[in-house]
Amino acid sequence: MAQDEKIFRELFLYADQEKAKQKEEKVYRLKARSNRHYLDMTGDDRPESLYTAKQDGEDWIYLFDNKGRQAFRYLIQAHGAWSRLFRIQKRTLSKTTDAYLLYFYEGVTRYLNFKGTSRLYLLTIDNKDLKTASVYKGPVLWDETRDFRDHYHQRKYEVSLFDLDHDYIREVIVKYGRMSRVYKYLGSGKWYNPDDQEALEM
Repeated sequence: MAQDEKIFRELFLYADQEKAKQKEEKVYRLKARSNRHYLDMTGDDRPESLYTAKQDGEDWIYLFDNKGRQAFRYLIQAHGAWSRLFRIQKRTLSKTTDAYLLYFYEGVTRYLNFKGTSRLYLLTIDNKDLKTASVYKGPVLWDETRDFRDHYHQRKYEVSLFDLDHDYIREVIVKYGRMSRVYKYLGSGKWYNPDDQEALEM
């Protein structure tokens, strides 16, 4: 019994050490960031702020409360060189939820084929509370491809918001030609896309 207790103590200690490592702030050597942008995200006439940052090649977005304290951060996944967040749109989904459409250029790859893509990320804030901030990785919005056979194309997708099911919550619709994808907000940072096998994501 004593031997079993010793083993369990070691296992729990190891688990605690791993959790501590995950909480440690990573030290970046090369850092750059955009200008700080101020906007009222909580409806109290005191502006919050945000900026994007490049840190050792990683793309981050940071949110700060009206006292300048960091409230949220999110690592955006890039695929190649020249990645950047190039556009942000504020839209209202419902009486309780605001959405910020983040247009992110994922970069280019040149191995065998040339490919560049932009993707839509959806940042939501419920009840004007920054503590509810959450980001959903959405669909590709634009892609440019040239393959080894010298075939070349560009596809640009349209983004719109409509309340399709009349529940007073607007859906996000991404359309290209006759193809449409609909993203429905379920609350608490969760989205539903009927075409997606992994329908619920954070």
